Amino acid sequence: MSTDKEPFLSRWSRRKLDSAKGPAAPRPIAPAAPPAVGPGAAQSPAKTELPPVDTLKGLASEYKDFLRPGVDEKLRQSALKKLFHDPHFNVMDGLDTYIEDYSKLDPIPGEMLKSLKQANRLLFPEEAAEKDRETDAGAAVADAGTMQATEAPPRQVASDDERVAPERESPPARDATHPTKPA
Repeated sequence: MSTDKEPFLSRWSRRKLDSAKGPAAPRPIAPAAPPAVGPGAAQSPAKTELPPVDTLKGLASEYKDFLRPGVDEKLRQSALKKLFHDPHFNVMDGLDTYIEDYSKLDPIPGEMLKSLKQANRLLFPEEAAEKDRETDAGAAVADAGTMQATEAPPRQVASDDERVAPERESPPARDATHPTKPA
């Protein structure tokens, strides 16, 4: 925590306004490499004679010179392209799980489609209608058979006088051995 008496948002706003008013002090840029002094220094490492890209022979060739700073970017890319066309690097990795084309789905076999209930009505409407007719006919026959077996004579309804009101249950009797007194 800060021991300043100035609230956080006020301090933040003040610093933001201060930075917008004046530019930051320029930072000195240090040279990347010290200037070379001597007779061999006149020749830049990028100016060394590079072999033509067509003469490179895969892993047997040296590619360090093509990766030095100052080498033309297109020349560097063509050398690296030649290097990675070598059969040593042109092997598919077995761990590439995202290289397959998942947009082409394997078709579901017809027998499996017929077993899917949601697909029956959409893909095979004729067969679904036929099955519905068969089940409806079977259910009608089964209902007719059960109606005949369970058919009973009609019940006679008692008149109002004959109806008896059900007896109410009496509350449970208190047991003398277990009185219900508050403790």
